Amino acid sequence: MEQIETVVIGSGLAGLCAARDLLKAGRQVVLVEARDRVGGRTYSAPFEAAGLTVDLGAEWVDPDQHQAMMQELARYEINLEDTVPETPSLGLTPKTEAPSWHSVVRTCDRIAAQLNSDQPHWYEGFDQFDLPVTAFLEAHALDINDLSTFLAHGFALQGAHPDDYSMLNLLHEFASFGGVEAAFSGAERRIAGGAQSLSIAMAKTLGSALRLNCPVTRIAKTERGVIVEGPAGQIFTGQVIVALPLNVLSHLSLDVPLPAVAARVIAEGHVGRAAKGWVAATLTEPAESIGWPHAVEVYSRRGSRSDAVCTFAVAEPGHNEALTESWRALATRHPDVALHQQHLSHDWIADPFSRGS
Repeated sequence: MEQIETVVIGSGLAGLCAARDLLKAGRQVVLVEARDRVGGRTYSAPFEAAGLTVDLGAEWVDPDQHQAMMQELARYEINLEDTVPETPSLGLTPKTEAPSWHSVVRTCDRIAAQLNSDQPHWYEGFDQFDLPVTAFLEAHALDINDLSTFLAHGFALQGAHPDDYSMLNLLHEFASFGGVEAAFSGAERRIAGGAQSLSIAMAKTLGSALRLNCPVTRIAKTERGVIVEGPAGQIFTGQVIVALPLNVLSHLSLDVPLPAVAARVIAEGHVGRAAKGWVAATLTEPAESIGWPHAVEVYSRRGSRSDAVCTFAVAEPGHNEALTESWRALATRHPDVALHQQHLSHDWIADPFSRGS
């Protein structure tokens, strides 16, 4: 059995940072990754039909809010794209004269101001807001347009159906951004070369410490250390850092002592169910809009062969069905957009190494 001082499992940004920093500190480290690539949910891929590289997973950075990301980009001299996307000009916008809209924004801002979002136990004392977003909004009697706007922006932050995710989590986002308006209208930018370029740059610093195509099926604590096991064999280690998506953990054999709350969270998983897809198209002008419940967010990019339009939706009943409905909504909302038959997406929910968005 191979013996390694520290094993890191998962080469998303968290695992890559952990392995890099441990190596820099002079530790003996191996980073094992189940996929044949690094990056986790940062996944930049060529969209041949449009002639450009697109992000199938995480894509946007808010320079004012994502300070840790900006520091990492600077470390590897990776820039943000020069172009700043326009605020969506079509689709749903709040009726600013509606008292109900102002009421719900004031309420959310007031609650968020009381949350210390940087603390591990930020949620304590706010149990009354741990209810579905739709249930919270029922008390505010928003008209259909304002309700749809709120749900669309909330989905952009949470990536789940408003019946399934907690208003408390959305309030945490508001607290982190400094209010509803800031959270709903952040100035987001793309990473030059795609979001995965940062993961790839990190991986290059690891050398032989990185092992791809090495899925883990079992983690077991013994009296002398920890056994990390998979089809490729066993590694005995003094410590293990598990940097895997939450929904994957319930599919591993975890023979390790866990606090009751951690075991419960692993068993419950998370409700992220976002479908993201690109379609080749011909545009007369950029396509930018939001909507609900289909084509929740729409934006476009220009490639060397054609334009590419991105859409998001709740992946219900499934990834493909949700994107099909979104492309229909896109065609209705933007009748001047000529959609082609070429599509590109990644089903993060069916992916056994993510099992959720």
